[in-house]
Amino acid sequence: MAAIRFLLNPAGGGGRARRQEPLLARLAAESGAALEVSESPEDLTARARRAAEEGVERLVVAGGDGTQNLALQGLVGTSCAHIPLPLGSGNDIAASLGLVGKELEPLVRRALEAPLRRIDVARAGGRYYAAIAGVGFDSAANETANRVKHFRGPWIYLYAVGHTLATFRAPRFEITFEGGRFEGRALLTAAANGPRFGGGMRIAPEARLDDGLLDLVLVRQVPTPTFLRVFPKVYKGSHLGHPAVFTARSPWLEVRLDRPLAVYGDGERFLEVGPEGVRFEAVPQALLVPDLRAA
Repeated sequence: MAAIRFLLNPAGGGGRARRQEPLLARLAAESGAALEVSESPEDLTARARRAAEEGVERLVVAGGDGTQNLALQGLVGTSCAHIPLPLGSGNDIAASLGLVGKELEPLVRRALEAPLRRIDVARAGGRYYAAIAGVGFDSAANETANRVKHFRGPWIYLYAVGHTLATFRAPRFEITFEGGRFEGRALLTAAANGPRFGGGMRIAPEARLDDGLLDLVLVRQVPTPTFLRVFPKVYKGSHLGHPAVFTARSPWLEVRLDRPLAVYGDGERFLEVGPEGVRFEAVPQALLVPDLRAA
């Protein structure tokens, strides 16, 4: 079997990942692999980078989307494959690759036996992300979700949406992309490399991980009752036909806002965008992952 290593974030999923350490240790031993446990976000990225430098061919990363985001900072552009094991709240990165299921052991075995393929990642402000970066209502809701302690899984995001609705004021966006431009107030903007975020919200259902493009999905400012009618459709990806939803596809986006707001990518807060603007861009074929499309 190819050279393998396991990397566990014990804080992933509010401690869920730590509870799986005995199982992961057994699976690692059966694969002839070592299990490493990260000590901090910076340490997790450093361990992922070191795995690539040491010739590891498949790195099984156990944790949620934030954990996966930290790992890919060290894996982009290398020959070490990123195997995301879903042990977080949302697990959208793993799900976009087909790694879904409650039983971890068969997931690990499938991922280790599968052929590999390259997918795109995206970059903004010097940081990579695999799924979706959002700014606006969704990033404000994400900040709320990260503070929630009494819900888990998709319920976190539903609670955060309701809480944010009461206070959020739509910013004015100026967005330039290849062949077009958008100006106006909007509730949110998503720069999508993959189709889903927020624990299963298919905000960009037509996004592909290997087309070299970002899918821009923007929801114009609408009254709260209208938003509440449109919002549930995002779980099936059927919101794109609504007149309040603007979409475009481009290898890059330049985004400016009338006031600074946080940008979240893969559930992680990694920069702010305001009047000075931020560029989002696709980085084609940058990450090796298991190819489970035919599984």
